[in-house]
This record gives sequence, C-alpha cells and structure tokens, in this order.
Amino acid sequence: MMKTIHKQVLLILLAAGTCVLRAAADEKPRKPLYPDADIRELRSARAAYLAGDYGNALKSAESAKIERKKLISWQLYTLQNSLKSSEVKKAGNSLSLMMPIMEKRQEYDAIDIIKRYEIKMTPGYFADSAEQLTGFIQKRNSFPEADWIIGDVYRCEGEYVQAKDYLLSAWNNAFLLNVPEEQYDILYSLADIAGIENDTEGYETDLLLILADDKFFKNSILNDAMLLTIRNQKAGAMEKFFTYFRSEDYRSIAAYFKLADFYTASSPDKALKACALGVLTGFTKMYETVMLRDSEYEYTGLSSLLREITRYPDILDWADKNDIWNGFIDFAGKTAAEGDSTFARDLYTALAADAPDQYFREQAARALKKTAQ
Repeated sequence: MMKTIHKQVLLILLAAGTCVLRAAADEKPRKPLYPDADIRELRSARAAYLAGDYGNALKSAESAKIERKKLISWQLYTLQNSLKSSEVKKAGNSLSLMMPIMEKRQEYDAIDIIKRYEIKMTPGYFADSAEQLTGFIQKRNSFPEADWIIGDVYRCEGEYVQAKDYLLSAWNNAFLLNVPEEQYDILYSLADIAGIENDTEGYETDLLLILADDKFFKNSILNDAMLLTIRNQKAGAMEKFFTYFRSEDYRSIAAYFKLADFYTASSPDKALKACALGVLTGFTKMYETVMLRDSEYEYTGLSSLLREITRYPDILDWADKNDIWNGFIDFAGKTAAEGDSTFARDLYTALAADAPDQYFREQAARALKKTAQ
C-alpha cells in the first residue's frame, strides 16, 4: 500500500517541481481559473482521508499545496506589479489611499485580492499597511491543513519520520489555519507518534501544549478546591464534586486521560488531577447537553444523570468515543489508591448501579467489593 502511495506522491512532487520551474520561467503567473482550487483539493483530500483512501488523500493534499502556491504566486505578482506604478506609490503604504487609485487604473484583480484578505482577516488586521498584507500573503505559501492530512496519513501507515516532518510543518504554520482549533488535531497526532516512539518528553510536551489554553487546567483555585473535595473523606463528597464543579474545554478530554495514564507511576497527584478534570469535562458535556434538551430535567445526583442519558443514543455514542466510562472507572481507582476510600466507594456504587454500559457496571461492582474488604 505505502509503496504505491510513495510512487503517487513522487509523481506529484515531480509535477510540482515542473510547475515551479515553469512559473519561474514565466514573467507573469497566470490567474487561477478557480480562486478556490486549493480549497477544493483540500476538501477532496479530507473526504478521501475519512474514507480510508490514503492514496487519494495524499494525492489531493499535494495537489492542494500546488494550487495554493500557484494562487499565492499570482496574488503577489499582481499586487507587487500594481504597487510599482508611480500613481500608487504616491499613496505611500496605505491600502485605503491606494484603493481609489487602483480603481481609476482599473486594476480590479489587485483590488479584489485586497478586499478578499480584508474580509478574511478584517481590515484592521493589516493596520492599513500594504507591506503587512503582502508579507502575510507570502506566508500563506504554507498550507498547514494539507500538511496535517499528509502527515496523518503517514502516521497511520507507520511512516513516522515523514509524518513528523509534515506535522511539524503544519504546527509551525498553525497561525494560518482557517479553523484555529485544528491545531489541537495536529498536536494529538504528534503526541501519538511520540508515544509510539517512547519519546516521553515529546509526548508530555505535546499533550501539555493541547492544554496550554485550557482555563480549567490552569485554574489553581478550581484545581485545589476540586482535590480537597476528593480527599476530605466525608460522606457526600463525591456528589458535591459533580454538583459544584464544571470544566467545559471539551477538546481537552483525550489529553487529560492520556496524561492521567502518563503520570500514574511518576506523579500520582498530577495523575489524579488530570483524570479528575477529564471525568469532570465529560460529565459537564453530558449534563449541559441534557439540560439544553429537557428544560424539565432536574439533576439530583450522578446516578440521575447516568439514567437520564440512556434516553439519548448520541450522548452514549459520544461518551463511548471519548472513553468517558473508562475514565470514570480510572478516576475511582485513582481516588482509592490515594486513600480517598469514601469518595471511591460512592463513585463505584453509582457506576455499578447506573453506568449505561454493562461492562463498566460490572467493573465498578467488582472494584466496589474490593474496597469493602
């Protein structure tokens, strides 16, 4: 499979090299037939990737990069050619002063390019500066969305050296992403590779970068109060935990659970904090979803929510996909290992009675028996 893919990519790269040489020989880059040709190819790459058609995913992603370079080459040529005119130069570096002059000169392509980027990034982003605009356009030669797809295909196929090259390129140019949240997909892919290669430092770093903007992870007041509640050994602490605390940065769930496993042997405190936040985030997502759908629902404890979500297959699917129930079991296990037996028993009791998945009900029941011994 990968040999075929490598051949396809090689042919694409050779074609790309030919295009670059032709473009260099051409004084005037051609205006693309479709201004969104790069995005069209990216969509094809994503569709192929999701379908498991890695060969076509690579082919389309590389084509997307080629189309992006063609577009940027034409845009820069068009703008720079317009900026050379003596009339436009009189406006200095000001885009707002240049635009009426370009209008009189009927330089509609240059005007269209400026307007497209001002709409995309807002006019204030470039501070009315032609220099800043052209500098930004030059950076857009990179196409992090396409690099992520290529890198992730190589990751899935076990070609980790190539995968890291593309994924690091995508990460280094993440500021260009149309959807900024996709930077976390890049980091998760890099973390997976680091884990496979036993690169513990890289693995931890990638996961912590995912949590770098997570206000709940960085909230020391929340974290201290949360851990004090877990450890106070009083009846009702478990229900208090799920009643009074919330964590809503849902992209962080996988990173929390991965760090909980990572820290288990070396730092039990960090492991407990990460696992607690992962479970709390999963709980918050399910709770908020139920509250949005049923205004009459009244939360009366963890078991009430566990029973309520059985009405919603999509919530159950989401919980399974995000490993929420395993996180709950692990959380109870970590509290028990830390000596927080009251909290652990109460959590195991709720899960044994009402966890939506029978496998985890049985796991909780077995663990509950051990804590009672």
